[in-house]
Amino acid sequence: MRPVKIRIFYRMFQLLIAFILFTTALGGTACPSRGKMYPCTCINIQASKTRMYTLVNCHHLHNSDSLNAILPALRSMEIDQFHLFDSFWQAHELGDAEKKGVMPMNWLTFLKIKEIEIYDTALSSSFACQEKTICKNYMTKRFSVRNSSVSDKIHTLCETGKGNSYSWISCMSELEEFHYSHGRLTSIGADMFPIEMRKLVHLNLTRNQISSVRQGAFSKLKRLTTLDLSHNQIEYLNFFTTEMELKFLDLSWNRIKEIDSTQLTFLTKLEKIAFESNALTKLDENSWKKCPASLKYVDLRENLLHCGCNMRWINNVFPAKTVIKGRCSTPKNYEKTSIRQTSQLLKKSCDENGNIITKKRTSYTSPISLI
Repeated sequence: MRPVKIRIFYRMFQLLIAFILFTTALGGTACPSRGKMYPCTCINIQASKTRMYTLVNCHHLHNSDSLNAILPALRSMEIDQFHLFDSFWQAHELGDAEKKGVMPMNWLTFLKIKEIEIYDTALSSSFACQEKTICKNYMTKRFSVRNSSVSDKIHTLCETGKGNSYSWISCMSELEEFHYSHGRLTSIGADMFPIEMRKLVHLNLTRNQISSVRQGAFSKLKRLTTLDLSHNQIEYLNFFTTEMELKFLDLSWNRIKEIDSTQLTFLTKLEKIAFESNALTKLDENSWKKCPASLKYVDLRENLLHCGCNMRWINNVFPAKTVIKGRCSTPKNYEKTSIRQTSQLLKKSCDENGNIITKKRTSYTSPISLI
């Protein structure tokens, strides 16, 4: 009997080890029972023999109380993707969104989530400020909030109640992507990213109502490679104050009238910049003459550009490899002509004083009139 017991014990030990490997080493966690997760759902997806994904979906939660109820179950898990959508609207309708449209207490520190997606949800302006301990998060790599803003601002600096504050975004030290889109943000300042974030490479703030980007707003994001500020109400490009690693900058569908002459000097690795559908009426050589050699694509479409003799510099400043999208609006001679082509034509059509030469019509006398 003794050898049989040893074999049974050994087999149980093997199963235990297999279970531990399955629920930890593979990246995801086996879902808890339905009762522990309700009203949310948990799904395990076996991606391969050595990889399992764990997804948690929370839909139509009336307020944050429903999320707090399953916090013990969430804390025991390693979650690949967490989705919160179409929630907290009852709290918003009752005028209680500031208290009941928030995330659980200490959620950033205690929950092990790799990707967080929140959309179509009535979040309070302080929805993430629920940490009462020192905020630390080494798991989250992607954080996305879409169409979930009921306020024109987002509190990024949170009071601890002990006379100090912390940045909940900077708390996520491994964060690579941050999206806050389709919202009501009106301004961006250095308080949004007060601490250097060395892993953050993608920042998406598209489709808000941003009219003010204060100087130095992105000075702590030196590793950023993609910045999307499209579909806002920005009027001036003058907010970069330190060298960045940006490769793609999208400022399309704003109200930009002017580009400060210092801006492109800070973007030494820029490859693509988009100004489509703005309020640019001219291109100042001083703003572009120090553009980086890496620049491959400039989008200037749908701007009412006046292509006078001050545009002759275009082909001299931009290398031939740089694609320039856009056409002139005025003067009439160059209406709908591409910017590059117009620049070439102006070299022959402008005099030394910078005026377009108008060809004089030669007089003609009919032979009949001489008879």
